[in-house]
Amino acid sequence: MLLSMKYYSTLAALLLFRLIAVGQTQESQTETPPTAVTNMTFDIYYIADDVMMGRFPGTEQADLVRGYIDGRMRQYGLRPMGEDGYFQEFPVPRFVEVGEETRLQLGKNKLQRHAQFYPVAYSSNGTAKGKSVYVGYGIVAPELNYDSYEGLDVDGKVAVLNVSAPDGVHPHSAYLAYHGLQDRIELAKERGAVAVVLINPEETASDTQERFKIIRESGLPVVFVRDSAVANELMEKKQRIELAVAQQETTVPGYNVIGFIDNGASKNVVIGAHYDHIGMGEENSLYKGPPAIHNGADDNGSGTVLLLELMRALAMEHQSPQYNYVIQFYSAEELGLIGSKYWTEHPTFPLEDIHFMINYDMVGKLRENRMQLSGTGTAKEWDAILDSTALNLDIKRDPNGIGPSDQTSFYLKDIPVLHFFTGTHPDYHKPTDDAEGIMIEGMVTQLDFTHRILAEASRYPELQFQKTKSEEQQSAPRFSVTLGVIPDYLFQGPGLRIDGATEGKPAALAGMKAGDIILELGAVKIEDIYAYMRALASFKKGDQATAKVKRGEEILEMSLQF
Repeated sequence: MLLSMKYYSTLAALLLFRLIAVGQTQESQTETPPTAVTNMTFDIYYIADDVMMGRFPGTEQADLVRGYIDGRMRQYGLRPMGEDGYFQEFPVPRFVEVGEETRLQLGKNKLQRHAQFYPVAYSSNGTAKGKSVYVGYGIVAPELNYDSYEGLDVDGKVAVLNVSAPDGVHPHSAYLAYHGLQDRIELAKERGAVAVVLINPEETASDTQERFKIIRESGLPVVFVRDSAVANELMEKKQRIELAVAQQETTVPGYNVIGFIDNGASKNVVIGAHYDHIGMGEENSLYKGPPAIHNGADDNGSGTVLLLELMRALAMEHQSPQYNYVIQFYSAEELGLIGSKYWTEHPTFPLEDIHFMINYDMVGKLRENRMQLSGTGTAKEWDAILDSTALNLDIKRDPNGIGPSDQTSFYLKDIPVLHFFTGTHPDYHKPTDDAEGIMIEGMVTQLDFTHRILAEASRYPELQFQKTKSEEQQSAPRFSVTLGVIPDYLFQGPGLRIDGATEGKPAALAGMKAGDIILELGAVKIEDIYAYMRALASFKKGDQATAKVKRGEEILEMSLQF
């Protein structure tokens, strides 16, 4: 993408300013390698500056950062290993666009799109017309002696379907196996419906999403009516309905940046980090104010600059020459690991030639030498390697190969992985995640730790991949309420230690503070974060509960209102 002169001039000024700032920073650094400190300080202030506008995939600012990485790869002499030089382009889904042709008419009443109705992710494009038939929840559950369609004929008609369930949509519903809207729409289609209109008159379930990225076609036009008066009218009497849906998936280009360090070795290691973030916070932000730049200094500016410095050391100083290295910077991680998944499905280097993969994500807050390594169960040798290399680091070992970052894409291809992570904090996915909060000294520690891991792992002819229990676990529970806490993911229990409580949320209103350890939530003992999630999933809005909390040596009971 061609970049405007405005950005070139802005960046030139930024670079000059940062050079001065880095020089001042280096004067105060005497205990760690000055090159690493200088480089990472410069890089984090560049990548996480406001001018980058949060590095949202597909934007001009994200292209500036990939151009910056490209320049470093050229400078250090890496061999291009993308599909176009160092770059590998892939499509990043954006929100589906709804065409003007989309309409819904009841008798002579033409409803207003968005204000009164909208198409949903399950809808196919097309037109339909016919009389409406209210099919209730659209559930047929023989084992529960329940049949929404008993006595109804929907052949050639428009099925009006309540998105809730007979006992509401919650984790303890007797109809939990039948909550899926896609299955209910498919059932209406099997019964002969020509279209489906969704309503939510009881509000015991969530409205369907109006903004979505992927169309999951059912073969029928499907719309959701948000106007409660119209919904009640559809329940009470049959209507002559005409509707049309015209919507289109859209994408923007994202780019992985990939280079190869050829040491003539027999083994190859992938080391990766994602360089994107969430822009102005339009997606996945935890900030409740007006749109603001989310700089993502820790997530994942920190991983990006740590990998840039490791790349320099491996290429220029010939450190850890026992391997060849595939250096990968991914985009669109924040939107669902899209970049790393795309590479593992369209590899530019043979997957079978990869010894293992290391991923950096949120590595900028090493406090009290505490960090987490995920994936320690993905190779039989990892524990022995870490026992020999961890030294004074206090490491929480998470054996699972599946987790919320890019190592997952490699684990699913049967490749041993490790994910470096220094924990969450109150600035996570907020505009306050700025470069000033990054702990460069801690990143130097992790740089050294990585070199030790690489050296120790090279003593093994190969790492024996093994699957971890995460694949056998049930999918994460769905929550209808929030406690409003920031978990300390590095805490090893028992209980859930919190790093903070959001003002105005149930935990803060009950009196919880940073450092508290939740021991019980309702009737559930909290052994770890997984028990906490299971407990939280059992509550719905309006419920009350008691929490048992440890503060220092004192055990407190707190009353919660969800």
